[in-house]
Amino acid sequence: MNSSRSGSLHNEDASEAWYVAEGKRAQQLMDQGQLGRATEVFEAILARLGDAPSYSRAVILERLGRCSHFRGGSDVAVAQFREGIAVTERLAPSDGVKQLRGVLHSDLGDAFRVTGHHSKAREAYEAALKIAEELKDPRGQGVDLGQLGALALAEGKLAEALERYRQALKLLQPIGEPAMEAVVWHQLGRVFQEMRQTNEAEKHYLEAARILEEQGNLAGTVQTYSQLAILSQASGKLEAAEAWYRRVIDIDRKIGNRLQLRRHLSSLAGLLQDQPLRIVEAGELAMEALAVAHTLDPTLPEIWATYGVLANIAGKEAAANQDSEWRAALESRARDYRQIERYAPRFIATLGRLGDTPSYGRAVILERLGQCLQLGGRPDLAIVRFREAIIVTEKLTVPEDGVEGLRGTLHSGLGDALRATGQHPQAREAYEAAFQIAERLRDCRGAAMALRQLAALAQELRQWDEAERRRQEAARIEEGRAGETAGPPIESRVDTSFDVTLYEDRSIDYVFDPDLLVDGQRERKIFPLTGEPAPVAGDVCPMLAPFARCSTDDEGVVRFYLPPGEPIIEQHPGCTSIRRILREVRISGSSGILWRMIREMDGERTVAEICSSLPVSERSTAARMLAALAATGTIDVSGRPIGRFLHSVTKKGVLPGGGLESGEVLQLATDGNYRAYPDAPRIALSSSVPDRLRDFHALTRSRRSRRDFLRNAIEREAFDALLCTACGVTGAMSWAGREVKLRAYPASGALYAVEIYPVVFDVEGLQPGVYHYRAVENELEMVRTDIDRAHFVAAALPVEREMVSGAAAMICLAGFFPRHERKYGQGGYRMLVAEAGHISQNLILAATALGLSARPFGGVFDGLLNHGLGLDGDDEQFLLAVLVGYSGGTFDHR
Repeated sequence: MNSSRSGSLHNEDASEAWYVAEGKRAQQLMDQGQLGRATEVFEAILARLGDAPSYSRAVILERLGRCSHFRGGSDVAVAQFREGIAVTERLAPSDGVKQLRGVLHSDLGDAFRVTGHHSKAREAYEAALKIAEELKDPRGQGVDLGQLGALALAEGKLAEALERYRQALKLLQPIGEPAMEAVVWHQLGRVFQEMRQTNEAEKHYLEAARILEEQGNLAGTVQTYSQLAILSQASGKLEAAEAWYRRVIDIDRKIGNRLQLRRHLSSLAGLLQDQPLRIVEAGELAMEALAVAHTLDPTLPEIWATYGVLANIAGKEAAANQDSEWRAALESRARDYRQIERYAPRFIATLGRLGDTPSYGRAVILERLGQCLQLGGRPDLAIVRFREAIIVTEKLTVPEDGVEGLRGTLHSGLGDALRATGQHPQAREAYEAAFQIAERLRDCRGAAMALRQLAALAQELRQWDEAERRRQEAARIEEGRAGETAGPPIESRVDTSFDVTLYEDRSIDYVFDPDLLVDGQRERKIFPLTGEPAPVAGDVCPMLAPFARCSTDDEGVVRFYLPPGEPIIEQHPGCTSIRRILREVRISGSSGILWRMIREMDGERTVAEICSSLPVSERSTAARMLAALAATGTIDVSGRPIGRFLHSVTKKGVLPGGGLESGEVLQLATDGNYRAYPDAPRIALSSSVPDRLRDFHALTRSRRSRRDFLRNAIEREAFDALLCTACGVTGAMSWAGREVKLRAYPASGALYAVEIYPVVFDVEGLQPGVYHYRAVENELEMVRTDIDRAHFVAAALPVEREMVSGAAAMICLAGFFPRHERKYGQGGYRMLVAEAGHISQNLILAATALGLSARPFGGVFDGLLNHGLGLDGDDEQFLLAVLVGYSGGTFDHR
């Protein structure tokens, strides 16, 4: 309802002609749905106006806020509306200024309403209504009552919505405001539609349409016709719904509103897709909607929804098709469209957050968008994205392999898009570039793919001999014959009695804020082990890496298949990369010696003992073979292979998670499907709490894990008390004539092998840094100073970063494995983890008693956090953290 109530471009500042002309141009673009271009013009006007408070500046901020709001950027819109309100508060309080302030408050309410902040929206609308009442402005009051009605409708308070709209209608009818009156009739139709009173809803919509038609208000008529179509469709009146949609589409074409045209074409396609004889027509309408969508601002999330309609149509065509090949193709197309619908808006939003500065993350997202457009049948638009991404990679200075691999993927995608548009010479250049990059990186998979793409291109051009030659070359590379000759000549290898060849499948994925995981390039490298690996010390007890498998092939080559290793985590501007390597090691020659050593390597026998069990003539080869196995990770020489493996596989990114989406997580958390014994008798327990337990009972009931930390500092007294109470010494015990200091938490064997590292961000009287808590002395050791909070925030998973950034301290718990394993061995890992849990619960309850918020936290990239803590070896590693601070749900006692 605010659209007819905006501040006028002809205003109290006696604005210059340029301002009025540019403002009208931007307004026209906004009315046509070209929000990106409208935003650019409004921003240019704002820059030219300068920072001085003026009525003109407030008007343009209001228009910019609307553009942001319509583009889905409600947070930006809120900031712009608030800035506009602040500007009006610095101006002389004329009626025009007050009216504009009311409009801004109303707009602010709209922005809050769509994001679900209903209490803030109500506050803003009521502020607008109060201004309109002060001005004795019935028109403004009608608008604001209408907005409060819309809010009540959004909250499901239908009776209140009905009353608000009727009040608005009562104010508007006597003052001759047919346009506003039509809006209220329309909204009353929506209320009755929600009440499932179809006849009343239709009656009110038709009255709104009558008024709008009389006024010649085509844009308003579209909205009401569209609702009549939806109402008819829901009521099963499909012919009437189709007629309304077609009337709407005709008007959209006439007034040039492409955003609404896309929406209504998609809606009509959705209506027709359920009619088997009209599914082809539905597909044509959806494709027309898609063509319109790609002329719009790509940052609008809803333009990608058209792919969902196309997915539904393709799925239904597949179900009705008897040809198995064609059915499979349609099912594949439906899956592709679903992926585009789901991910393209997220890619666009991520691109907006990354900004225009060239970055690794920007290149990755541009590549994904290019793939979306290619899958969606728009190779012409994909070409633009791929080329832009290639230019970005040429400006980067991050590690060469990562950039080169990404650039190869981009050239490959560019070649496909160029080929699809018939630009065959350029496609050949792109494929050749991808092949050359793969060769430089010794990436067999990438090289074979580029050759197969060149073969497909040659076949399209009827160059049969070249196509066959390319296919054969690709097959040789895939079989490994080409890769095995890529290393140094055999004469340069140290031992000619056996050869070691590594086959590595490498993958790289990217993580973006707040919760987007993007698949990156996949590579396969085949290369010989060259040089002379460092010999393994004689007192080491080697053992095959846990879960490694080995076998002998038909040619007598011994193959070792190694388990997934810990991923390599790297932080880049805007994203985090996760590199994984899955390795196979092949050893040809001297297989008898190798198998005898494998039988002897049990983790108990030393290298010296293993070699001495072999004939003297074989010992030199055996020693070099052990060195090669250690260098390739085939055997573990740390002395604690099981302990290392257990901790490694629990780190993020090593093993896949459950793969649940947010809705499925909510369902799992609320399904109540806990372990139960239906046939067992049940015994009711008393819920009464003895007096001696009341304080602790109240404490456990008030504990909550909150995420909304406020980035407020906590007092030094509270911080000291937290550590001392939760982790400090509580007494001593005599043991065989010696004294053992006991702490506030249980630890297996009283070893206290979990070390406590408070990372201080905002604690009064303490310099930000990494500290080590010495419980026996109740002292802090300053391990690292001048830390960068951003590093620790970046070490968290993207979905957790906002939470971590607001905490005052992050108390990290690290396992010191050698101390624990000296008594319990490598199988005692679970007791070490339990100890971390005991400390965590103590910290959380103590923080709750102090009026602080605290929560356990383990969503980190271990490598990044361990590095930040200074724990770069295998002996001591991060287990768990507890975030501490003030949150939106805690009271700051100061």
